[in-house]
Amino acid sequence: MYYNCHIHIFKDTDVPNRFLPLALVNILRSTVGYGVITKILKNIIPFTDKDMFDRYVKFITTGKLGSQQKIFEKCRDFYPDDTKFIVLPMDMAYMHAGKVPRPYKQQLEELYNVSQTYPQVIPFVHVDPRREGILDLLKECVEDWNFKGVKLYPPLGYFPYDPDLDPIYEYCQEKNLPLLTHCSPFNPVHFKGRKRDLKKLLEKSIDHIDTRKKSKKELCSRFTYPGNFKHVVKKFPKLRICFGHFGSQYYWDKFIHHPGEKDNWMRVIRDMCIKYDNFYTDISFTMADMKYFSLLKVLLADQKLRKKILFGSDYYMVEVESNERRFGLDLRAYLGEDYFNSIAIENPKVFLG
Repeated sequence: MYYNCHIHIFKDTDVPNRFLPLALVNILRSTVGYGVITKILKNIIPFTDKDMFDRYVKFITTGKLGSQQKIFEKCRDFYPDDTKFIVLPMDMAYMHAGKVPRPYKQQLEELYNVSQTYPQVIPFVHVDPRREGILDLLKECVEDWNFKGVKLYPPLGYFPYDPDLDPIYEYCQEKNLPLLTHCSPFNPVHFKGRKRDLKKLLEKSIDHIDTRKKSKKELCSRFTYPGNFKHVVKKFPKLRICFGHFGSQYYWDKFIHHPGEKDNWMRVIRDMCIKYDNFYTDISFTMADMKYFSLLKVLLADQKLRKKILFGSDYYMVEVESNERRFGLDLRAYLGEDYFNSIAIENPKVFLG
């Protein structure tokens, strides 16, 4: 029984209206608008932030399937029948990108229904500390709907050591719930409000942040820096934490060419996973490019680190760069059964508790 520890099945109606400029979100939601825009994109990309636009088109392509169940079924077909999936919802209501068409609780309730139809679904709750009543919602999901863990997405505008998250961490420790946090820089899904509002949010940082001559995307990465969790683990040493994406392709490239750089996120995560018994990382999206397979295999030769790496694909985001079916097959064939079983069977079971 394999585990895919990082997938998404949220719908297009879970994405805020102003995620993209020029009312493109609403245009892409319509059948006619989507067809026109995607045809234009085959010939010209009219935005400098091509990565963000391409990924959002992928949001819509899959998100328009009509239900989370249909999206999940599309992903499930790429894997053996008994594969289990950690499903990570998204609460984008507080990223200052406009209204999200459907209430967040409806997304969670629908995810619960999918888990009832498909027991191999392992639902997590995305927690944003700014949502009123989030602890009560988490308790309802865990105690009434059998959700199994917590997801954080700090670049939406908060630090993981935000005091409002303390009750969440206390509850996770009490209920033995694992926590998975997004942990890659320069992500297109980040706080979209005014830069002066972003700077006010960054003033809550424990460490000094130089905000001069930096884009909002760069600044939002400071929220999700893996070293921020050293402050969390001091207060909550029993938390099981997984760092999504193992630092990103950007930092894997930098590690290959400059392995001695101490502030490299990939290196920071690696060292923290070795140091802290309850820290893990997943390889979702980062391994969409096969050129990183060899470095991953070398890292898995470290006996302690080998126990801390989880298989995840980041469906449906990985299909921006790769193909879900080929990703799983190619990685398994390259690593061999022993290494692949470690990251896709043994380690996920320990992480999930």
